[in-house]
Parts: sequence; structure tokens; C-alpha cells
Amino acid sequence: MIKAASAFLVIFLSWGSFTQAASCCGGSFSFPALILGDDKAQVTSTYSYSEITDDVLSSGQWMKRDDGNQSQTLKIEGALLLADTWQAGLSAPVIAKKDRLHSSASGVGDVSLYLGHETFPELQYSRWKPRGVTFLQITLPTAPSIYDEEATTSNKIRGRGFLSLGGGVALVKTWRVWDANFSSEIHKSFERTAQGSAYNGKTTVTPGWGTTQSVGLGWNKENLRLGSSVSFLYEEAIRIRGSTSSDGQNQKHFTWGVSGSYMLSQESALTVVYSDQSLLGNPVNSTLSNTISVSYQQRWQR
Repeated sequence: MIKAASAFLVIFLSWGSFTQAASCCGGSFSFPALILGDDKAQVTSTYSYSEITDDVLSSGQWMKRDDGNQSQTLKIEGALLLADTWQAGLSAPVIAKKDRLHSSASGVGDVSLYLGHETFPELQYSRWKPRGVTFLQITLPTAPSIYDEEATTSNKIRGRGFLSLGGGVALVKTWRVWDANFSSEIHKSFERTAQGSAYNGKTTVTPGWGTTQSVGLGWNKENLRLGSSVSFLYEEAIRIRGSTSSDGQNQKHFTWGVSGSYMLSQESALTVVYSDQSLLGNPVNSTLSNTISVSYQQRWQR
């Protein structure tokens, strides 16, 4: 049962963290699809359907949304072992968005590359010592954002618009039918310029630091795993300087999720996740959404 629980936990964490929609940013930093088990490669494909439910202003005031602002995302993630403890990977989302005027647009989102290291191996059994991977990740601004002239409507915004570099750790632990996971990352987004009618010319946009923390618990029975997780996102204010200037406002919100996974074989599994960003905490400067995702993962053992 411990072996099955470990496999399920690997599947759940390697699916990636919940999609974190960010107000004015079109997305956020996310954890990579890490190899946390005894595999040499894995590929995960995830389909997500999301709908915006609320806007929370910088003052903390809530504004209910019921305008049909939806998005669908197909994300392909792959990871490959480079050496005994080193791995590299890629995450590429394709996003289709429909705004409140019921017009649609689609294209590639922000692409992420990462390098992982099995810093905390499980060489012998321990009741408390977790297994874990540390990682570095770079996110490329490959999708239109609110800082690009071509993003003339909200449905064309598919990315944050910043080059970001970050790092973190993902830890897993199993006890018979139970498992637990913890992941943490910190990242820095870099300055860029923006121009267009919204900024009355050329403007310098300076983001800051951000972090995402996540903790989860799961229960396992044969080929089935049921779990729940809570994650927290924080982004420093984005400062704008030019003909239009603003000091911005920090952003924060929680995401609660529930998941179910079923192992089709020792190398493949299906996972369904439902997440809600409007239930926990006191969000600030955030666009909140509900998301349901279905993912399939194929792994190749060493």
C-alpha cells in the first residue's frame, strides 16, 4: 500500500500545481512537472476549463462576475532524466479564451523550462524523512499580455508578459494509506517596456518578487487516490513609470482543490482536479476563478 500511495503522490505532484489566474497578468508562476519517482521520463497532458467568478480590488472589495469569461487550456509537460539525480523538462500551454462579448481567441501561453535535482533521495525507509526534489525554472513571455499592443481585448491575454526566474522544492511522504506533500517556490520577474494607447506611449514596467506555497493530503485504496490541497500565491506590486505612472498593489489569494486519481497501470494514470479560488483567505487585487482539470500521465521506468 505504501508503494501504491507513493505512486499516486508522484502522479499528483507531477501533474503540476493548480492554475493560478492573476488579475491583470493572465496567469502566474507554476510548479514544473517534476519526476519524483523511479522513472526516467514522463509526459503529462492536461485539459482545464476555467471560469472567472469574482474580482477582488486592491481595497479588498469583492465584485461578482457572471459574464461568461471562460478559458480552456491544453498543457503538455514533459520531463527527462539527464543523470542519476538530474532532470530537465518543458511545460507548454495552449490557451483558448472567451470573453464577456463571446468572442474567442487562442494560442500558446507562457512556456517554462526547468532543471531539477533529487536533493532529498529516499535511500532507506524513514518514518518521517520525506523524498524531495529542488528545481530551477525559467518562464518565457511567449504569449501576449496586457503590456503588448496586440492584446487589444481580454481574450487575447494569455500570459504575464515577464521573463521570470525562480526556484523551489517539492517534498512527498507516505504512510500506508495516507500521503502528504509540500511544495514551495520563489521567483523574480524582470523589468520590461510597454507601449500602446493604454499607456500613452512607451512605459517602463517593473514587477517584483513572488512566491507560491502548497500543502496537500491524500488517501489511497488500491488503484484509487483521493486528495485535497491548499496553495497560496503572493506577487509584489507591479510599478509603472512613464507618461502613465502607478505604484501598483500587491496581489494574494488562496486556491483550494480536491482531486481524484486512478492508476490505469504501473506507468499511467488519470487525474481529475477541481479548484476554487474564492473560498479561503482574504484575497487582494485578484481575479478569482473555478477550474476543473483532467490529466493523463504516461511514465517510463528506469
